[in-house]
Amino acid sequence: MNYENLLIKAISLEECDTISSLVQDSILHISFHSFHEEKKCLRLMLNRFCWESVDCFDKEKCYYRVHSGLYIHNINSIMVNNNIREHKYLNMLTFHSSKNEINLIFSGNKHMCINVSDTLIYLKDLHEKHPTPTLPVHE
Repeated sequence: MNYENLLIKAISLEECDTISSLVQDSILHISFHSFHEEKKCLRLMLNRFCWESVDCFDKEKCYYRVHSGLYIHNINSIMVNNNIREHKYLNMLTFHSSKNEINLIFSGNKHMCINVSDTLIYLKDLHEKHPTPTLPVHE
């Protein structure tokens, strides 16, 4: 199957749930993020597993990853737990959102708590998908 690159905007909590499901099992290189204070925007570059292209009935097929940008706007403050900076790569498990908070949850008990004045998140695929033989597995 041929899938288009994603560009999704979330302005509601329900839309955030959709983006959360798409970024599950993404890999974040800790140095590939930036915060633009004047724009109040956090930009994260992810190596995203393409869950939308998984065919559950074909176990022999190739899976895909793609470099994607996750843009979180309207940020008031960002708090990270101490051990997040000790690692080069982070594996994103999910993120949870509420009216004024977005919590990015990574493996190894790492997280980032982002206080926002309003919900505005974009997920954009930046390159073409590339094949990977590995399907993420959860216990």
